[in-house]
Amino acid sequence: MLQRGDFGNTIPQYFSVEEWQASPDSQRFDLWGVRSAKKSMHPACRLNCPSSEVPSYASQHFADGPNISMMVDSVADVNAWLEIWRSPTGLVVEGMEYPRTWEGWNWRNSMRDPARRKAWHGVAASSVLARHLNENSRSDLEDLLSRFDDHVIELSALNRCIGTIPHRNAVIWEVRKY
Repeated sequence: MLQRGDFGNTIPQYFSVEEWQASPDSQRFDLWGVRSAKKSMHPACRLNCPSSEVPSYASQHFADGPNISMMVDSVADVNAWLEIWRSPTGLVVEGMEYPRTWEGWNWRNSMRDPARRKAWHGVAASSVLARHLNENSRSDLEDLLSRFDDHVIELSALNRCIGTIPHRNAVIWEVRKY
């Protein structure tokens, strides 16, 4: 569903080395995530893979189908990593504002750490979203929350617009139900 665009703005993904090499992105961006297109938690998943190493790494570890996508935090500042949902008592936003990506923080190691993660509810949650998402991204998020009312929306809010849909500063990573 993410690949089809059902969740709105995301980043381009490539599902073969040939497709990635044919894209202008392969020359434009320096760092890539190389993962399995078939298994979500594959142990060979590699983040921040230099573009010069993508073809050999993908071929060596994911001959049955890689998922290659740019490392968004290498081309834009991340203003927030957020998980958003509507609870029975109202809007909830959990995550981090202004994560220190230059110190090696990343989504995977930081969002699991309760000392780094914060929760906002109600008006405070709305304020966090207003602070970090432009009008288009907020509208897209409202649409997702309406369509998937019992799901969690995971996104990165960026300091500029990047992605598959113009004029959005939020990149959607997942819409999931626990």
